[in-house]
Amino acid sequence: MENKQWLYARRGGIGGSDAAVVLGLSHWKSPLQLYNEKIGEGEPIAESEPMFWGKTLEPLIRQRYADITGYEVVIPNTILRHPAHEWMIANLDGIANNDRVLEIKTARIANGWGEAGTDEIPDIYMAQVQHYMSVTGLKQADVAVLIGGNDFRIYEIPADEEVQALMIEKEAEFWHMVESKTPPEPRTYSELKEKFGSASKAQEVQADESVLRAVQRLKEISAAKKEEDELRAVIMATLKESDTLVFGSDVIATWKAGKPVKRFDAKAFEAENPEIYKQFVKENPPIRRLIIK
Repeated sequence: MENKQWLYARRGGIGGSDAAVVLGLSHWKSPLQLYNEKIGEGEPIAESEPMFWGKTLEPLIRQRYADITGYEVVIPNTILRHPAHEWMIANLDGIANNDRVLEIKTARIANGWGEAGTDEIPDIYMAQVQHYMSVTGLKQADVAVLIGGNDFRIYEIPADEEVQALMIEKEAEFWHMVESKTPPEPRTYSELKEKFGSASKAQEVQADESVLRAVQRLKEISAAKKEEDELRAVIMATLKESDTLVFGSDVIATWKAGKPVKRFDAKAFEAENPEIYKQFVKENPPIRRLIIK
């Protein structure tokens, strides 16, 4: 399936890679970002280097899996749908001839991956394969992963009906939001800033223990930033006009100028062309500032 067709088809349901996002397990995407993608308002995702190499190496990893296991692997030529929940979709990397879902991954490091042959895989991929097994009705999934370019492992994941039932419930709630055009609550800093950053009400909100801990931790980080600035000042005061700091024969720090930066001088332009300047001045709404007391 061509990439544009695949992206359009994905908007018609919740796929395996969406499952972790819906459950709040993804570090790369929030539910609100996923929602915007599904209603056609999300920004297109540019192909990153890991994405490119994952796609490029997929046939090699699939063949290595087949060679090691002796299983024949079939690649479905269409997106599959759950028989009872048609908004649950699956775009599989393969199905082994012993009724196993095959999911193929690449990873730079082994963090989150257990011993080969176990079911110890990162949570985001566990959600993905449980979603796939729910859609297909298959009771076993194998995850074939190439770690660091030379560490090939196969993991065996059994179906978990209890987990799948919970996932169906959460995914159904999310899909109802998509269909009713009800966006999820913002979670990330940028999302909250975009929604609530321009206006406020003069009222108090009582913090609970978790919010109190967040405030205290932010104070600690702010104090650490102040200490960082003080330590930088010590190093910079030592270097003065010099650009390289050494200890013995080892270079331990540098302070060098980068390339010149060109910036538009708005003040000078306004002084020279006040009428033209007025035509292009845009007044933005006020921005709220979070101040820790």
